[in-house]
Amino acid sequence: MKKSGLLIIFLTSFVLGVQAQVSLGIRSGYTAANMKISGDVRSELGDVTGNMKTFHGWHLDLLINMPLSNGFYLQPVIRYITKGTGFHAARIPKAELNGVYIPNGSQMKLNYLELPVNLVYKFPLGIGNIAAGFGPYVGYGLRGRYDFDITQNGRSITQNSKQVQFSRRSDNNLAVVRMYPWDAGANFALGYEFDNGLMVGANYSMGLTDIDRIDKMSSKNQYLGISVGFLFNREDY
Repeated sequence: MKKSGLLIIFLTSFVLGVQAQVSLGIRSGYTAANMKISGDVRSELGDVTGNMKTFHGWHLDLLINMPLSNGFYLQPVIRYITKGTGFHAARIPKAELNGVYIPNGSQMKLNYLELPVNLVYKFPLGIGNIAAGFGPYVGYGLRGRYDFDITQNGRSITQNSKQVQFSRRSDNNLAVVRMYPWDAGANFALGYEFDNGLMVGANYSMGLTDIDRIDKMSSKNQYLGISVGFLFNREDY
């Protein structure tokens, strides 16, 4: 309790000390997500790794812009984002499976609350500032959905979906879609801030945490985001 109280006092004092300089921003945009899959996960259908394609999602950011010194800023971001991956149509490696009903994944959609914290350097150029930064992020899975088709001879018969289970427990049952709830990695950002407050930019996020619960396979999130937004309270310039 004492440590919690001291932390609250410290954070309150810090915010009161910098609130005159802190500015807030909001932005949103497109996300091109995928997963880096590695390992040796095989079934009667063959190797399931290396079968991914881009998942098209979106994100919404609340940005806190905190000036430090000499053009450096600290930018924590509260981000709601849809990540995941799509799947290419699987090939049938065995002739005896012709005519058999086979589940074939189409996409996995994962919704996260993500907290990147970037160290940003800004320098004037034209009618605004170029902003380049990097830093860590941590995310927590809120919900997810796995969409799949039942196919026969490469033709879709029915379309189905199941909920992703976010859990710390391991599960090698390939029929269950289970993901680790926590995600973490590195974030890189580059953008331009106009003098009128308008922001445009892009960021690349590289997951470093294995988020699947299968012992033989490793799955890591990655995405490229493109954003547009507005930065309020420009007293920091």
